[in-house]
Amino acid sequence: MHGTFLSLPATLAILLLSTLTIAYRPLQFVKHTGQSGRADQAFSMVNYFNETTQQSDLYIRMWMFRYKSSNKGWASLGLGPQMKGALMFIIYGDPNSEDKSMTLTVRTVDGHHPPRPMDEMKDFYSGYVPEVDVMTTHFEDYTGDWYSEQLQAKPSHLGIADFIVRGYDKWAAPELAVKNDTTNQAMIWSSNFRQDFEGDFSVERAIDMHQFGLGFGFLWVDLLNARSDVGFFGDINELNDHTGISETAEPKAPTEEELKKGDEIIAAQSGGGSTSEVESGSGEGDSKEAVPEEPVDKEADESTPAPTAASPDSDTSAPGADDGSNVEQPVKSVKQWNIRSMMWHLHGFLMTMPFLIGYPLAIYLLRSPRTSAAGTAFNYHWTVNSLSSISVSIGALIGFTNSRSISITHQYVGILIVCALAVQVVLGWRHHVIFISTGGRKTWMSTVHVILGRVVLPVGIINVVSGLMLRHYGWPAISLCVALAVVEAIVLTLVVGQARKRRPGALQKGPSAPTADEAEEYFQLAGDDDDDEFSDDDDHDEETGRMNAKERAKKEAEREEQRKKLAKLDRI
Repeated sequence: MHGTFLSLPATLAILLLSTLTIAYRPLQFVKHTGQSGRADQAFSMVNYFNETTQQSDLYIRMWMFRYKSSNKGWASLGLGPQMKGALMFIIYGDPNSEDKSMTLTVRTVDGHHPPRPMDEMKDFYSGYVPEVDVMTTHFEDYTGDWYSEQLQAKPSHLGIADFIVRGYDKWAAPELAVKNDTTNQAMIWSSNFRQDFEGDFSVERAIDMHQFGLGFGFLWVDLLNARSDVGFFGDINELNDHTGISETAEPKAPTEEELKKGDEIIAAQSGGGSTSEVESGSGEGDSKEAVPEEPVDKEADESTPAPTAASPDSDTSAPGADDGSNVEQPVKSVKQWNIRSMMWHLHGFLMTMPFLIGYPLAIYLLRSPRTSAAGTAFNYHWTVNSLSSISVSIGALIGFTNSRSISITHQYVGILIVCALAVQVVLGWRHHVIFISTGGRKTWMSTVHVILGRVVLPVGIINVVSGLMLRHYGWPAISLCVALAVVEAIVLTLVVGQARKRRPGALQKGPSAPTADEAEEYFQLAGDDDDDEFSDDDDHDEETGRMNAKERAKKEAEREEQRKKLAKLDRI
């Protein structure tokens, strides 16, 4: 009896401890679908309670499969039951880049719209934002066993992102709070395998809508049984389906087999006697990873590189195997803004202003009856054109410097436009010099200058609109630009048509050529200030506008001097 009495408290204590201890089971999501809304992505999660910070940290490993070395598309995971208020993690990049780097961006959204970086959503949500420590984001050659029957191919690359979401359960933007002790935490996922990022893989890059069909879905995740006493990144077996996750309802309770595997993994993690260096197990094998259990000094980390930093080029025998990417501290934190994005907006501004305002205004000033009558038409024309061309040159330089590669139609067309504008400048100046020095004789340069201008302007406007679309400006801004271009086209057509009717000789399609005086009046470099020399009495005289012999001689001498200067320029 005494022995039995002593064993009862021990038995109760064991039962009590067993009820307080949560058995860990691996948690993973794997999605392979066909061409319609194709999603080739996976992730694993480990729910770790950080005793030092007294908050829950979520260790997430995301995978993205790429076929034929494609650099198109993105994959995402969101903490929350719907897009509105979800804490989203989106990955994309180019597996063909030299460093095989991949972008991870953290975003949210206030509705069913394209998600944007956190700094842009402060009007929608200003509460606690979990810190995201990125351990590694890179591509590596795929060496696993998955084979896509739909594509009749194996993946060529695997995009890997390991990151820690510290205090994830404090995220309060979604209508249903994110919890660390629930067996059915609502989450969402989505993908788009067609988007061409045009070489811009920055963290603030706008993304296209997810694919329809099988390109998005809902999840219910058992975070309670994904809790571990050590922090590590769970391995992923892409040949299996989901574990601890359901796409239709609350996940089923852990099976004995899952709990046994979880015990083996935790035992492996704890076997080294340190939680800063842990081992993640999988069904196919184990891999070691050094990950931080506690927050680290960011400044110290920046000055002291981790001795086992990630090596994307490491050879692996299977996805998730030891790839040499062991790290001891976070190598970086996600940045939501950089100067590169600002430079793209500046590039667009410097290109939009000339083609929508500068060049059309220059044409109007050249053909306007008011400037023509005042003798300042050409002076205004070349001045506005010069300023516009300077703006285009600076914008083109920014675009070229900001581009990681020249690979899209917008870039090729932009280069052709810049070259055409350089030719336009030369043609316009030579046409002017020869026209004046020869007393109004037109050359082939005149015709080419006019035709090339009529081609470059509309093509430039179209390229401006395509640039706005590439940067995902809203349709109101794009529609405004298109409407302005249409109005300008109508106005310039009317103005040029009226100018032809007023223009003498060769400046219209008439039989007679313009006189030297007429040509010089129209194409002079400065305004005619001599008109102010007439007296007020002459304004009422019937001979108003006529010059006396002395004034005519003076005027002719000035014209001759200008012809000599232009002749010198012509020889140059």
